[in-house]
Amino acid sequence: MIQTKYTNAYTEVYKILSCLNEEEYSKIPEELIEVFEENRNLDYEYEIKEEQDLMKQPMLRETKAILLNIYRDYLATPEQSKKIKMWLQSDREYLEKQKREKYNTNIFENKLNNNEDSADNFNTNLPETIKKTSILQKIINKIKKIFKI
Repeated sequence: MIQTKYTNAYTEVYKILSCLNEEEYSKIPEELIEVFEENRNLDYEYEIKEEQDLMKQPMLRETKAILLNIYRDYLATPEQSKKIKMWLQSDREYLEKQKREKYNTNIFENKLNNNEDSADNFNTNLPETIKKTSILQKIINKIKKIFKI
């Protein structure tokens, strides 16, 4: 069962897509439209005010995200699609930067540097080659030890 906020968003997307002209509508895969149609909330009423611009229509956040992806993947020119992808990437980077600043992950930096130093010292004390012995060889060595006692 799909969550209610997505079923409502699918209802809004389906309604908006049905308002597209035939040329734009045909660019969107039929399977995708069927997903919206099958998973929409039939009890949710969404009306589009034709006198109002689509950008000013009240809609769910999920609806905006879905429409952005549809536009980027199927309706936009390659140049527009590239700009949208760059915008989304810069937005993600900005949000990651905000998270890093908020949670201040640098508190572990000193411990990390100390661990790297100790790991370097540990690696220098290891022998260069380690002999690998097979299971059969280990069994034979055990048997030899038993008979030598």
